[in-house]
Amino acid sequence: MTSGQIFRGTLIVLATLAGAFILLYSVRMIIILLMAILIASALRPYIVRMSNIKLGKRQFPYGLGILVAYGALLATILFMLVLVLPPVLNQFAGYLERDDLLSSQLIRAQTWLERNAETLTGTSVSLADPDQIRQSVATITAGIRKAMPDFLTNLGGIIGEAILVFVMGVYWLTSRDKSVDFVVSLFTRRNRETVIEAISEIETSMGNYIRGVVMVATFVGVMNAVILSLLRVPNAITLGFIVGVTTMLPVVGGFIGGFGATLLAALANPLYGLITFVVFVSVQQIETHYLTPRVMSRSVSIDPLLVIVGIFIGFSLYGIMGAILSIPIIGAINVLVRRFIIEPRQNTVVAKEYKTDHGAILLETDETPLVSTDSLLIKPTA
Repeated sequence: MTSGQIFRGTLIVLATLAGAFILLYSVRMIIILLMAILIASALRPYIVRMSNIKLGKRQFPYGLGILVAYGALLATILFMLVLVLPPVLNQFAGYLERDDLLSSQLIRAQTWLERNAETLTGTSVSLADPDQIRQSVATITAGIRKAMPDFLTNLGGIIGEAILVFVMGVYWLTSRDKSVDFVVSLFTRRNRETVIEAISEIETSMGNYIRGVVMVATFVGVMNAVILSLLRVPNAITLGFIVGVTTMLPVVGGFIGGFGATLLAALANPLYGLITFVVFVSVQQIETHYLTPRVMSRSVSIDPLLVIVGIFIGFSLYGIMGAILSIPIIGAINVLVRRFIIEPRQNTVVAKEYKTDHGAILLETDETPLVSTDSLLIKPTA
């Protein structure tokens, strides 16, 4: 090996390490970009429809459609936060100031549960020791008080990243066609049509997935809020919002939200907690067996086991954001594998063995030949 080859090899290794280092420290920005593209893909069909509206002799401006779509989305988010957050913050602030009040509420809920369980089973039921509950609550509230300054510091970063998602989404929608043209130009002419179809399919499936998730979450949140309001459960809108938002996390999110809403309702009154749990389970049955299969049928078709594995991998790598992004990423990989690996192999005749017949070579294939037998005859050259 010459010194020039050693030098080039060293440069390749260093460039690879530098690329890996940059990628590792750019994961957060990549996730923000993916979130921006997902939201933009979900909004793009509505923006395109607005741009096709006739305003006299002119069409509705595409750029104005982007601003209208993102403005409506931002207004909806702010409205929901203003409507939901104050009751929750007031309740938690009261519990943090007086952890003995929270302990009393938990002990009261446990006593109610033990008494009813004893009535149903006919045997004495004992759960946690009251002193242990008071000690655990004091430890948890002390930890929350200690973590509050860091949380407030990180809150500014979260808001900044949310704004960045909106800004990057707007830039993606304005430069989407140029970006697609650039990606397509990197491939040979023979593969460009397949690349365009794959990009379109990925974008459509991503948009359908996000719109489907939002539709399901809206239905679950509104139904829980309406039913709990009719049953006069306090903070019904807040409880419905919690269940609806957590439903956006596939498979396990709804159960997390249902448990959290039940616990919050039980702190006010154990009976309210039971009502919240029953309502959550009832709405969950409609969502699981009727709404989700129909809404998600237009989205990516992924095996449920692969969904669960992807969610846990995404959550372990990057928390809730990773879990949410895992399904669209798996769907995109599924499209790429099918378009560029599975379908080309299905359309290719693979030679298995060959035999000779009067000096000619005959090819045998694994499946029925896609061309006539005569075309598989390779005549010997002179």
